Amino acid sequence: MKFCLFFFLFAISFSARPQSKGVYSKGNDKKNKVTLHFYGAYQTADFNWSIAGNSMGQNPNVLSEVKWKNIKGPGMGLDIRLNIWSPVFLKASYQRNFIKSGKVSDTDYASDNRTDPSYQAGLNSNEGLTYTYMAAGGYEFKINSFLKLSPFAGYLKSAQHLHLKDFNEETDPAIKNLNSTYQANWTGPLIGAEADFRFSNQLSLHSMVNYKQLKYNATADWNLIDAFAHPVSFRHTANGYGTAVLLQINFHFTSVLSVFARGNYSYSNTGKGTDELFLADGKEVQSQFNSATRQGAGLAAGIGLNL
Repeated sequence: MKFCLFFFLFAISFSARPQSKGVYSKGNDKKNKVTLHFYGAYQTADFNWSIAGNSMGQNPNVLSEVKWKNIKGPGMGLDIRLNIWSPVFLKASYQRNFIKSGKVSDTDYASDNRTDPSYQAGLNSNEGLTYTYMAAGGYEFKINSFLKLSPFAGYLKSAQHLHLKDFNEETDPAIKNLNSTYQANWTGPLIGAEADFRFSNQLSLHSMVNYKQLKYNATADWNLIDAFAHPVSFRHTANGYGTAVLLQINFHFTSVLSVFARGNYSYSNTGKGTDELFLADGKEVQSQFNSATRQGAGLAAGIGLNL
């Protein structure tokens, strides 16, 4: 809260400087070398993965499947854009969200095509976090006084730290409660494009779309299964892809200070990969990792500074 207050006062102090008449005037295009967007956010997501019974993808073709639904929570983020030389720019972003609610199901199957379930559990997932950071460079094309287009390329990492817990948690510290964890990392290069539309000196619209080639790496600790090793019970690796879109509306008080609201949607998916199970006796067993799928949406609002 103290940081937010400091940031707001900092924004007001800059907005008090003498400004030119037009928010998007040519003079301001030259002077505004750095753009900052600081915001609060709320995000919801679904996520699932499954494995087969062996490395050939058989016996059965889906042995175990875990699905997280409606993983929700607040967060905050910061976007930075630096015009290093005329239309050439660098940009970076970071967002962190805290999971406050969600449900997860864990199901094992004895036969192919998700038939003959041998184990089913509906669990809680009200703890954990997600974060994403990105760094990229691009080139801005000023099409006319109304439209700017900015293709870019860079690198992204997005991580999920998820929990599987009982809904009725015991409070006795002597009792070992279910609190399994799954840490998933999505990393890789991305390409994308931004479009900025100027409707007036006070109102503008920003949109973005990107595509990512991703490497997926996840580790899990199934804490109540004594036959599994701890703290790493199994590991998943695969290759995949992802895409995201963003739409943001800006209201400019001055050429320096603005407020904005945005919405975003993202989707990521992997192909087949490897599931490595680590047993307590030191043995390792491999099977086919079928896929992982993640999709999410969010809303955010915050303050923008053009310096």
